[in-house]
Amino acid sequence: MATGIGAARLTDLLGAAGVFSGQVPRQPVAAGPPAVPATVLAALAAAGPEARARVLDPLGRDGDVPRPGRPAPLLLPELVPGLPGGPTAGRPGSPARQVDATTCGAAVLVMLRLAGDAASALALAVDPRGAWEAFARRQREVHARARRLWPGRLGTPPWGAAREARYGPLRGKRPGAGPVRYTHRVVRRSEPPEGPRSVLAAALASAGAGIPVPLYTGGDLRGGVSTAVPRHVVLLTAVRPTDAGPVATVYEPSSGALHAVPVDALRAPGTDDADRVARRRALGGWPHVVWALLPREERGSGTAWGT
Repeated sequence: MATGIGAARLTDLLGAAGVFSGQVPRQPVAAGPPAVPATVLAALAAAGPEARARVLDPLGRDGDVPRPGRPAPLLLPELVPGLPGGPTAGRPGSPARQVDATTCGAAVLVMLRLAGDAASALALAVDPRGAWEAFARRQREVHARARRLWPGRLGTPPWGAAREARYGPLRGKRPGAGPVRYTHRVVRRSEPPEGPRSVLAAALASAGAGIPVPLYTGGDLRGGVSTAVPRHVVLLTAVRPTDAGPVATVYEPSSGALHAVPVDALRAPGTDDADRVARRRALGGWPHVVWALLPREERGSGTAWGT
């Protein structure tokens, strides 16, 4: 791993000053996917298996794990409205790409919302303007809400993204049935691989428990001051076992694709060239994970959390 002043980044300075750092929140224990409303299941009764899967599993977590270095396109849920019974057929689908250079964070937040709320995914799938137009409109709306006084050309700040991030049904009839909320922590170059201050370990644990985690990526001073700040946002969607060891899947919005990265390679670049290339592509072309949005415990929510 590179050392010295050239390898420094803004998050190292923030962490050293105790800003946006410290002990990470307790992480949720493994749980099943969010419940699907009966109205959504009824609307999908006549849909084909692929179209149905895109609504119920927008991040493709129930499908095959992509091979490291061979990303798979992530297509938006899109259905053709049929008779009053609901959608009857699927369209080929559009890749889930960010709408412009500033909306990577917004695209990630929209996909996070779709993955946790089947009713929201169905609404996008049957939007009369088409799934891509609906996805683009949602990105712009989320971007506007999440940045508030932040300049739009600088993208979505982590604190704004954490305020906007939701995973799970937007409404629930019992305590703990609402969406998972998020906070944010910087990822320092000197971060321990495990323990209560390891942001990446917490992110991997959450994704392994079924709760996706937005990650900010960026460079360091070797590429200039402008690269030593958070530059892009991706979504850690899952951690799944394979014969070669656990693999993390990452939604990268500029390509609209799912990437697979060995967990050890996501923690640190390592020496294997293929893993290094897969890691960098999954991070949107950037070498480091520099910030993360982590699930946080809601007081009085009744939600089960780990230690």
